[in-house]
Amino acid sequence: MNYGIISLRTVVILLSTLFTVDAYAHSEHDKVVEQEAPRSDEPSMRGAYGGPFILQDQNGKTVSDDDYRGKFMLLTFGYTSCGDVCPTILQSMAKVMDLLGDQSKEVQPLFISLDPKRDTPPKLREYVTAFHPRLVGLTGPDPYVAAAARKYRIKYQVVEGKNGDYSIDHTAVIFLMGPDGAFQERFAHTVTPEEMARRIARRIADTPKPEPEKAPEKIQ
Repeated sequence: MNYGIISLRTVVILLSTLFTVDAYAHSEHDKVVEQEAPRSDEPSMRGAYGGPFILQDQNGKTVSDDDYRGKFMLLTFGYTSCGDVCPTILQSMAKVMDLLGDQSKEVQPLFISLDPKRDTPPKLREYVTAFHPRLVGLTGPDPYVAAAARKYRIKYQVVEGKNGDYSIDHTAVIFLMGPDGAFQERFAHTVTPEEMARRIARRIADTPKPEPEKAPEKIQ
């Protein structure tokens, strides 16, 4: 009988698994909460993400999703104290805007902060404009931020650190919403700016432009 050998082998496997999980959990200051990206051309996915929100922009003005109607919204969630993930995403979004050329006029890039306690409008303004002059930062009271995050299925959690400091684990993705506010694409944070720009450019080209309003006829 090999009960002793089996027990030792089991213990080694369990310890190895625990050390692997622990090493992964502490490998990054800001963990990325990954979710599988759905195919955006599936009808059941068209309304899977997004919805109305009311927040405050980097200039202290109250805004809603309606303020961006008529443009594509290129939108992500994060916070200014984020380690590598958020800056990488925002750099990609900035590169996308440059790659789109004239089509970039049809796109409004947005960064919604999950850390309203520290990310005040002035701090957001300084942060986002360092990446791209068209990038707008949004924040607001916790309940309003949480409501927006729920609509986009963003998972986030505050992780307490030392001396009162903290980080935030959060889903790291980029959304493309259409001019009507409907969900169009969900990009993983690892997608290259070139691929993202190519897919966005196709969406813009395939979207019918609204006809200009006709002047009312004069009464004879």
